Amino acid sequence: MDLFSCLSPFVFCSFASGSSGNCYFVGKQDEGVLVDVGISALQVTTGLRKNDLGMNNVKAILVTHDHIDHVKGLEILTKQHPIPIFAHADCLQGLAEGKATKAIDNGLFHEVEPGVPFSIADIRIESFPVMHDGRGAMGYRFDFEGHTLTIATDIGMLDNVVKEQIRHADNIVIEANYDVEMLEKGSYPYHLKQRISGPFGHLSNIESARFLAEIYHPGIKNIMLCHLSENNNTPERAMQCLYEQFRKHHVRPDVNTSIFPLPRHKGTGFVYL
Repeated sequence: MDLFSCLSPFVFCSFASGSSGNCYFVGKQDEGVLVDVGISALQVTTGLRKNDLGMNNVKAILVTHDHIDHVKGLEILTKQHPIPIFAHADCLQGLAEGKATKAIDNGLFHEVEPGVPFSIADIRIESFPVMHDGRGAMGYRFDFEGHTLTIATDIGMLDNVVKEQIRHADNIVIEANYDVEMLEKGSYPYHLKQRISGPFGHLSNIESARFLAEIYHPGIKNIMLCHLSENNNTPERAMQCLYEQFRKHHVRPDVNTSIFPLPRHKGTGFVYL
C-alpha cells in the first residue's frame, strides 16, 4: 500500500484567511465545494490549479455571510463559472443588494436553512447560525465517510449552538481574530474596537483557546486557527495563547493532532481530514 492510498479521501484547503479575503475548498480530492469567495476569481482558479483542481471540480459555493472579505470575487467567478451558490436567505438578499455582488445571477441562489442537512458531492453538509453582524451569518459542518469538519468563522461569541457543532468535530477551523492587548493598544477608533470585541464581532485568541482547551481530545485530527487580524494579531501570539490554555487545562495534544494558523495570503495545500 502506497502513502497516497493511506491518506484520507476527505480534504480541506485554504487559499486565503483573514480580513483581506477568505476562501476554502472542502471535499474529496476530485470534487467538492468552495466556502466563501473573498478573493479574486484569478486567485481562486490559481489556488485550485496548485492542487491539481479546476472549477470543473467545484460543485457549489457556500457563503458564510455577505461581508466583502467573504464575497469579493463571487460575482466575477460565477460569471465565468455559473455554479450554485448556497447561503442563508438573509445572506442571499444581501448579495442581491450588495455593490460588489448585485449583478450575480440570482438563478444560482439556493437557500440554506440552519439545521437542515443537504448533500453535495456525497458530502453531508449542515449549517448553523453564528453571532456576527453580517447578514445571515452561518458556519458549516461537513461529514464524509466518518470524518467531520466544522468551519466556525466571524463569531462574536461562542453560544451553545456553535459549541456543540465544534465539540463533535474531529477537524476544526475556528476563528482567532485578535489579541486583546494588541486591539486595546492599537490605532483603531474606539467604535471599531467595540465592534470587533462585541457579541456580534469576532473571537479573540483567548476565547478560542480557552474553548479548545476545554473540549480537546486525542481524536481531534486538525485544529486550524482562521481569520487572524493583520493589525491586531500575529500567528505567534495566537499559537502561544492556545498552548498557554492547554497547559492551564493540563492538556497535552496528541502527536497525531496538527495545530496551526491558516495564512492570510498563501494556500495551505491539501489538509487530510
